[in-house]
This record gives sequence, C-alpha cells and structure tokens, in this order.
Amino acid sequence: MSEQEANVERLKAAVAHVRKEYGGDPNVRSVGYGLKRQQGALQDTLSIIFYVKRKLQSERAIASAGSRPIPPEIEGFPTDVEEANPGRASAGQRDERQYDPLIGGVASSNAAGHIYWFNEGGTLGMLVRDAGDSAPMALSNWHVWGDGGEEGDDIIQPGHPTAGDHVEAVTKVAACGPLITSLIEWEAPSPLTGALYGGAAAAAIAAAASDQRDPTRRGQDQTAVNPGELTTGETVTMAIEYPQLPLPGVAFETRVKWQYERRTTERTLTHEVEETRTNPHFLLGKLVVTDKAAYQPGERVHLTAAVWDYRPRPCDGYHVVAHLIPHARPGTALRVVLQQAACPRTFPQQPPDQGEGELICVVFNEWETGEYPAQGKFGWLGYLSTTQEPVWVVDWFEPAQALQIPHRPLVLTHTPAVRVVARVAQFTGTPVVLLAYNAAGVLLDQQAAPAEQGAIHELVLRGDGIVQVVARGGGGEGLLISYCIEPAPESFSAGLTVSIAANVQVEAPEVKLAQGRARVRRCCFTGSIQLPPDETAGKWDVHLTVQNINPTPEGTPPEQAATTIGGHLLSAHAAADVLGCTVVMLLDHVFDVI
Repeated sequence: MSEQEANVERLKAAVAHVRKEYGGDPNVRSVGYGLKRQQGALQDTLSIIFYVKRKLQSERAIASAGSRPIPPEIEGFPTDVEEANPGRASAGQRDERQYDPLIGGVASSNAAGHIYWFNEGGTLGMLVRDAGDSAPMALSNWHVWGDGGEEGDDIIQPGHPTAGDHVEAVTKVAACGPLITSLIEWEAPSPLTGALYGGAAAAAIAAAASDQRDPTRRGQDQTAVNPGELTTGETVTMAIEYPQLPLPGVAFETRVKWQYERRTTERTLTHEVEETRTNPHFLLGKLVVTDKAAYQPGERVHLTAAVWDYRPRPCDGYHVVAHLIPHARPGTALRVVLQQAACPRTFPQQPPDQGEGELICVVFNEWETGEYPAQGKFGWLGYLSTTQEPVWVVDWFEPAQALQIPHRPLVLTHTPAVRVVARVAQFTGTPVVLLAYNAAGVLLDQQAAPAEQGAIHELVLRGDGIVQVVARGGGGEGLLISYCIEPAPESFSAGLTVSIAANVQVEAPEVKLAQGRARVRRCCFTGSIQLPPDETAGKWDVHLTVQNINPTPEGTPPEQAATTIGGHLLSAHAAADVLGCTVVMLLDHVFDVI
C-alpha cells in the first residue's frame, strides 16, 4: 500500500469515528471527507468536512443550538465546515439535474440526521405505486434509507455529498424565472396550492391587462372605423415582464407591451401600448384567531377574522375562507366559509385594548428557553425564520430571556399597528436593524440599534398600518427581548408609494386618495367547524383566504359589467421580499389539539 493510499484509509477511519461522535448533534447533517475549501477555492489538502445546517459564529450561539464546537483539526487532519441544506425529494419530483426516476441509479440518502450510518453510494431503485390508493412511492435498498432510520425521515436526492461531490449538487436552488407559480406550489401546504396557483395566474394577467378596461376594448376605442366600414377580425398580442414576483394579494408591478390590430373591409388599423402597471388587488391587513388555544377531539372551533381594505367595499363584498390544516396530515384540511359579523370589542386570544396610545407586548420571559419551529406564534405575534431552521429562546441576558435573531432575516407579523416598540441587543459588531412595512409592501420606517454590544437598546417604529417587521443583523447573535405594538384604530389612513397610488387611481377610481394616502376600514367575519372526534393530538395551522365578490347588479349593460371582475385573491400569503426568489407561506394562526 502506498503512503497516499494509507493516508486515505486513515482519513476514512477518522471520519467513521467522527460520525459516531457527532451522530446526535442537531446542527450537523453529515460528515465526509474531501479537499478543504478556503475563501471559496479548493485547496490541495485532504480534510474532514462537516456539513451543517448553519454556521454558528460563537460558542454562545453553538450552545444555544444544542451543538458543540468543531475543532480545527482531528487526528492530524484539518476540518472544514460547509452549510448544506438539501431540499426534500418525493416520488416523481425531479431536481434541477432532470434525472429520470424510472432509470434508477441516482444517488439518494436519508437526510434526517442519522449521519453515523449514511452510506456514500446509495441509489434510488425505482418508482412504484401503492396497491391500495395508487400513491406514488419509491424503493431502494435497506442500507440506503432504512438501516438506522425512522418512519417519517426525509429522503433527499441526489443524496449526501461524498468525496467526489460538492454541496452545490445537493442543495435545491430556486431561481426566479417563468415557473414562479410552481415556487408557490412547492412551499404552500398542499390543500392551498390550487387556490394560490390560480390566484397568482389571475393576479398576473389582471395586473398586466387591466381589469377595468381590457386591451381589446382599449384598442377598439383608438381605432374607430368609418361609416359603412365593417370589422372582419381583431387580434391582441401581449408581452409581459414581471420585475417582481406576481404573488396574489401583493402590490407587484408588471411591464407590459401589447398591440391591438383591427382588420376591416377597407384597411388594417393598429394601436400599441407600453406601460407599467401595479396589481391593485390587495388588503392592508388580515387577522384570524380561534376562541381557545387548545381543543379536545370532537370540539367545535369558533373562528373570528378581520380584514382591512383600502377600497370602499361593503363588508358583504368578500368571500372569506378559513383553512385548518393539521401538522400530522399537511395534505388535508378542514374548511369553513366565514360570514359577515359585527367586529368584537376585543378578539379571542388577543390582548385586551389598553386604550389609545397604550401598548400590548410580547415578553419572552413568558416562554420556556429552547427550540421552537421555524414558523409559528408567540401569543399574538407571528414569526417566520427565513432560514427555515428552528428559532431559539435563549437566556444570554439573564434574568431577561430573548428570541435569537438568526443570521438571515426574521419576519414578524401582527394586526395593523401605528407604533412598534422593540427592545433588542447584539453580541457582535453588526447592529440589529428593524424595517416596518404595511400590507402593500411600503416601507414605513426603519431603525438600527447602536453598535454597542451586550447592551439593551429600544427601537421605535412608526407608521400607519404596520403589519410586518423584518428583523435582521446581529451577526446571528442578535436578540429580540420584547416586542410591543400600539394597534391601529378600526379605521385609519395608510400611505401608498407614488407608483401604487397612480395605478390604484386608474384601476380603482372609486378610491379617494389624499396626498397618496388611502382611508382603511375594517370588516369582521365569524364561523365554526367541528374537529373529528378521533383526532390525534398535535398542532394545527390556520390560513385565511379572502376574495372579492362581483357586485354588478343584474341588467347592467355588458360593456359596463365587463369592467368589474370578482374572484380576485386579495389576501397575501407569502414572505417573498426578504427571501429573494424563494416564496414561503406566512402563517395566520395556530392552535393545539390535546
């Protein structure tokens, strides 16, 4: 055996030992070996490679994640740490390398953290269907997926990186492009994919083509014919660009070029338009809550919802549906259509009104320290970790506890507010920054903490209709110690950007704007549904969809009636701006079955 071969065998033995040692570490996905990477470039040095969920910058952050530091050297070999977040694979779903699963032979492995036993050459065998319900399934050898695994583990394809692979071959990259609605379908719970897919398509076309007066009628207006001249045919061609993701319920922009052609018995007339338009179908806030935080199987769940709209619709002009989805069965849902009702003085599970100018607060001392899901609620405060990794409540500032701000942004959502007061801290030289948005995506305010480390700073954000705050910075060691809001009154004024306001005036001339501000009013809805009597214990998510209703009375002239279209999805369901091209569902509410 040559010296090089002996060195490789010694490296393999060291890796096998390390896999046993780090087998239970929640932050380590796998351990392999290969060339060390330094400043993005591969070095001619064999190393032990740790593939982790996220790189943590200090022993404090490592400990809070339940992990432990990785030494710079193990048994004489240098170590390397790479972030590896492979996407979930399912039968019939292909990754970006366009493997044909019928061929088989594609690298595959169990991604659930059983790093001690994962093999370096497992392959996908074939696709099959369940004999009972014809559900798509996949087969592979026991040693590839099952040996040491557990029921419910995620299976990834093409598989864990080995000595000849790089992490880029494992991570699923979602890029902006023509398959935008597929991104929504990929991230949304399956009972909602159809509605969101169709809602995105409808919103995209309506925003570009204008549902007040479509291109055909606009072209006809500009190509009048002479007396006795007859039209023999019409054609409209259109090219649409989407500089922003066309998500339903969001005021995204479109760039559209269209040409109308009218052919007559005497000539051909044309009219061309190039314009930028904004989707006017969006709300400025939504909220849904249940009457209790926990239920017994078979109990009836009572729901109360509110929507805040800038368009002067009557409260019976909405179709509001609550979708209740159990974590244990994310492919199923209970649905209830909510009916218009008087707004309650206070919402169930919401803090009581404190009076004008008073604050309601979430203080993290009220929660246990430890790990929480990547998305959920602390009382009335919704949160979403854009890393899609769990968040942590930590005690770094004893006796105060705090929510750790991840190294990528944390999205906080709540009922519309006119003021946010947050106490933050950081243990790195990167200050914590808070950005406040209304539901139209308008940045209302932003504040940054001083660079001072290890001290509590109070940041105050102001603006009418704050429904989302993005917390970022802190270098992975930022802390949110408390979060307070002053709720907006039942009716308030919200600011729109110049471009949104201009297009709203075109699409919705009934909206009265004063210096780019629209008056916002609230409508409320209620309903109930019974849980299955044999329901198992677990968490349930609630998603609220809101559509407009076409109020055109019967007998309206067709040309006038055609300028009003119902069924647009008005409610926003995704946090896209802080994630680039990736779309992740925002949660409206959560409750437990006990």
